Amino acid sequence: MTMLASIDFTGIAMNMMSQLGYWGMTLGLVLDSFGIPIPSEVLLMVGGALSATGRFNPVAVFILGTLAQLVGGLIGYAIGRYGGEPILERYGKYVLISHRDLKRTHVAFEKYGNWMTAVGRCVPFIRGLIAYPAGVAKMNISKFIIFTTLGSAIWTALFVYLGYILGNNLDVVNGWLHKLTLLVVLAIVAWIVWHFREHLPRIRKN
Repeated sequence: MTMLASIDFTGIAMNMMSQLGYWGMTLGLVLDSFGIPIPSEVLLMVGGALSATGRFNPVAVFILGTLAQLVGGLIGYAIGRYGGEPILERYGKYVLISHRDLKRTHVAFEKYGNWMTAVGRCVPFIRGLIAYPAGVAKMNISKFIIFTTLGSAIWTALFVYLGYILGNNLDVVNGWLHKLTLLVVLAIVAWIVWHFREHLPRIRKN
């Protein structure tokens, strides 16, 4: 986690977008949206900052940013839907994921899938992974598209606006985002520890 905190995400995003323009931002957002750790918030803030200088168009940044995240989400959804469940049924026991866990995933997405998808798109780290369980649970594709677009649009608008008004002071928000990301990672690690503690006794008994 110390290594994560030391990465200059703003510098990386600046270089990517200086070299490739809109394509650099779009590619980074697609990758981030199916789990490759490229911070979308930094790309969007840099897009907003470049819009303030006239190099980018803020409307284009918003539209491309939202669509890129939808495309990445659909890739993650397809992987989860057509490959995720068979793999987890066969190999999930090795990471203590049982058939009961898969059934719970289906039930959770049947009840709360719309808002889990939309809200998940607005949480660092989680946002790049939420499409996979949606695919595994075979969430209705139309609803997945609608709520992924909704969450992505909110996320995009927020960080493009922050970048636009902060301009050259992006490092302030970048530092805050490092801390928020670390908190999310710690929460995920805590959940993984809890998951193994809960399931190991049952696995050993069986």
